[in-house]
Amino acid sequence: MDAEEPSGFRNAPVTKFLVPIVGGCSALALAFNAKPQMATQLSYLMSHGQFWKLFTSHWAFGSIGTTVAGTWLIYKMKIVERRYGSSKYAALIFISFVASTLLQTGALVAGSQFGYIKSIASGPYAIIFSIIYQFQKIVPTSYHVGMLGFNITDKSFVFIATAQLLLSSSSASIIPCLCGLVVGSMYDSTGIKAWRFPKWVRSFSINEVPIRRAPVPPINEHDIDTIFSMFPNYSRQDIKNALIRT
Repeated sequence: MDAEEPSGFRNAPVTKFLVPIVGGCSALALAFNAKPQMATQLSYLMSHGQFWKLFTSHWAFGSIGTTVAGTWLIYKMKIVERRYGSSKYAALIFISFVASTLLQTGALVAGSQFGYIKSIASGPYAIIFSIIYQFQKIVPTSYHVGMLGFNITDKSFVFIATAQLLLSSSSASIIPCLCGLVVGSMYDSTGIKAWRFPKWVRSFSINEVPIRRAPVPPINEHDIDTIFSMFPNYSRQDIKNALIRT
């Protein structure tokens, strides 16, 4: 129902920054056979002076398959950045990073006491799933296709890649994914979503272009009726808003 999205990284500077960072760190970790997974217990990290792994483990996947699926999802989620704006999206990334690190650390400490959690998979699982939560809420489905008894939509490939990440390392990947969904839900339902980086920080990283507000064009009710008959799952107001945007 929306106008065609710009191609590539246009209007998505945060995504343009994240994709090579995650892809490059993952490639280096694989090339040097590094194991960036969190250790079994927080006490181990502290006693060996490796507490920094709690933060760096977010940026490198541990296998080729998860690297491909994860970087593709980050690229695909540029639509969320375009809807939110780069300032809000950068704030979402940072909040997801900090909050998920705290949640994952707590899960690691609590789970290791009972032997349920031996490690947490490295990679931006939590960050991606926090963004996926926003994606599911704000991006409508554009088309439905029936195939072999299944209802295929334009979102299906996103959710297939999401499921691949979720199940890639059993509980080691499920934990950070669940943490990401929790953070995404908290971000969406609390006042923290109003937080932004200070302007002096944004000036170094994000080129914010002021949006020109054009007069709202008149919408023909016949056009709304026609589109409503084609997409009955949408409200008339949603259709009117889509027509105005396009």
